[in-house]
Amino acid sequence: MRLHHRSTRVFAPAGLACAAIVVALGTWARPVRADARSVVRFGVVPIDLASSADTPVIGGSIGDAVLAYNAAARAYDAAHELGPATTTEALEPSSFGLRSTFLTIAPALEIGGERAYFRLEASIGFGDGLRAIGIGLYPLNLALPLRRGAITTYLSAGGVASWLDYTGSDGEIGALLMARAALGVRLGGRVAVELGYGAFVVGGLVDRARLRTMTDYDPQGAAPPPRPETALSGGEQRGLVDLSVGIGF
Repeated sequence: MRLHHRSTRVFAPAGLACAAIVVALGTWARPVRADARSVVRFGVVPIDLASSADTPVIGGSIGDAVLAYNAAARAYDAAHELGPATTTEALEPSSFGLRSTFLTIAPALEIGGERAYFRLEASIGFGDGLRAIGIGLYPLNLALPLRRGAITTYLSAGGVASWLDYTGSDGEIGALLMARAALGVRLGGRVAVELGYGAFVVGGLVDRARLRTMTDYDPQGAAPPPRPETALSGGEQRGLVDLSVGIGF
């Protein structure tokens, strides 16, 4: 009887511990509930792309356009015997920058929990005759609810890829890519104010048909060569700051 009593005393705590571990693992392994929220954000995005021959993707085209234009300008000056004071101004790679202020609307879907979620949004922007239509993907979103959820601060990180062209015009091939982080405050789950930071932005527009027609320039004509910035523009930007206000549904 004593031996049986000792066995019960030894194995009972072990059994309780195993049961507790199984319950804990079962609780941890249960799938986390994923809620879905829809938000529409309205914002202002100031684009100021500085161009150079080293700009990713579009830099080679900029370098070629500068060489072609300056050669045509020298041929024009020589054909018309222009002196130093009247020569055609040379073109620099920095002349191809792109500047515009976009007014944006971005309907988004946020899927996940209260403190971590995934954000997918459409992005539509218009500014200075330009339009940008794209998609935003933010895989990292961390939120901190305060005052029982009345106020929620959040941090998002991801990027936006957009098709870029001129409104009502055909022939351009353009794109705008942005690596972006954002800090925001959500009030009552309905209204959100977000401050964004574009760590790296690159993009541009190319109208290849217009560029080809410019190569047919005759330096004997009455006018100097057409400047290629009307058919080619773009560059890169670091440190873009934007602001948006969102409404949740």
